[in-house]
Amino acid sequence: MSAVLITLIIAASVIILAAMDNYYGLKKKELETKLRMAEMDAGIAPGTYSRLSKKDLRKARRSRDIPSWDEMEAKRTHAHSEEEEREELLKGISNLRTRIDNIDTIMHSRKEGEKAK
Repeated sequence: MSAVLITLIIAASVIILAAMDNYYGLKKKELETKLRMAEMDAGIAPGTYSRLSKKDLRKARRSRDIPSWDEMEAKRTHAHSEEEEREELLKGISNLRTRIDNIDTIMHSRKEGEKAK
């Protein structure tokens, strides 16, 4: 009877450990996916920062399709021309002006509301 109990405890612990490993493996993959999506949104080649194993890094160095680190950094830093940066800055300035105008109208309406009371 005690042998059956010991066998059941060992089997249950193996099943529980396998389920926990699967759960945390999925969490790790989900985290890697989110990191790769953030890299792509930032305009960085996917896998630049999300590579977690040294084996992947060695493969990337040997691969001819993946550019070197210096080339990727140069592309990332000089991705926008001065005209594009200027356009982005002008859009940002106009956006800030509209926000300031909106805040001014809100403050003005609050002051008039206080005077009416």
